[in-house]
Amino acid sequence: MISLQIPGLSFPMQQLVKNGTVCKVVHAFADYTSNMIRGGQIPEVKKCFTMAGVLYRNGSTALRNAIESVYLYALSPFLYTQFSNQPVKELLPLSLKNIRIQHIQRGTL
Repeated sequence: MISLQIPGLSFPMQQLVKNGTVCKVVHAFADYTSNMIRGGQIPEVKKCFTMAGVLYRNGSTALRNAIESVYLYALSPFLYTQFSNQPVKELLPLSLKNIRIQHIQRGTL
């Protein structure tokens, strides 16, 4: 599903789906998203965040756990990056913002 919405991840996802775990796939997705943040590709970052929100909302328990523990954790250093006087974290869908806040309150992010 990720590779259909985000063409830049098509080939890596095909390889990981064959041989990888959910965590590896989500880690590759996080790497791609962080590269887009570093490159200032805000429309693509928005697309990634939206996809992560959809996966979190509709995914299995394993996928939800991977989004929480792998995706959000891997992106946490990049979420304060500023674009147009707004931190990237403001682009997160509400469901992921709430999870992030819970992790911050628990001290796990």
